[in-house]
Amino acid sequence: MRLFGKLVLISCFIFLLLFLLPACKRPLDKDGGYYDEKTRTYKYVKPKGRGSAQQVYAPRPGEIQTIGGTVARIDDDAKSVWVMIDERKPYMIMASSLSSNNRDDKNKLIRLSLSFVSPAGSVNGSRNFRQQWKKYAIQVMGNELQNQKVLVEFNYEERSRRFFGNLYQTVKTKDGSQTRDINLWMIRRGLSFYFIDQGRSKNDDEYLKAQQFARKRKQGVWQY
Repeated sequence: MRLFGKLVLISCFIFLLLFLLPACKRPLDKDGGYYDEKTRTYKYVKPKGRGSAQQVYAPRPGEIQTIGGTVARIDDDAKSVWVMIDERKPYMIMASSLSSNNRDDKNKLIRLSLSFVSPAGSVNGSRNFRQQWKKYAIQVMGNELQNQKVLVEFNYEERSRRFFGNLYQTVKTKDGSQTRDINLWMIRRGLSFYFIDQGRSKNDDEYLKAQQFARKRKQGVWQY
């Protein structure tokens, strides 16, 4: 019996070695983990206990959070933006609630669906025309936002496991630095109608005025 017990312990020890050895051999990054190409997820091995400049908590439906980041690219749907979060810790806290198509662990990117706007949903016509319009909207948004620092104000939708909300950007004007609501800017620029299918903006009057401004000047979608 003693011999049998020893054999079991040895077998368990060998199994643990075989299980842990691949992870141990992987080079760890500064945050104490690595990106697994097979599962396309980030895995902690020896998490670093460093504090974070950005304090976030696990997303909860109905609660608005904010976090700073850098716009990496505009999504092909023309209404979503991929934002890079500089620090690994706050990124992981946020991304853990997202579906795989709304996060990119390798590059620390989260996908934000912009509220109240939809360039693709603002035009009719042929498929070719709608595709051209989407490309135009993506290009204009990219010229304005690519590699720019932004503040993300988001809410978590549990059913689809995604974030939706607003982007804010600091811009310099003749009167000094000002905060620009990118969602509002898109409507004023004529890149989209003001959509209220999921509720109105807290700044409803400003959004309506922005739409009237674009319509009066026949900007963007209002040309058609």
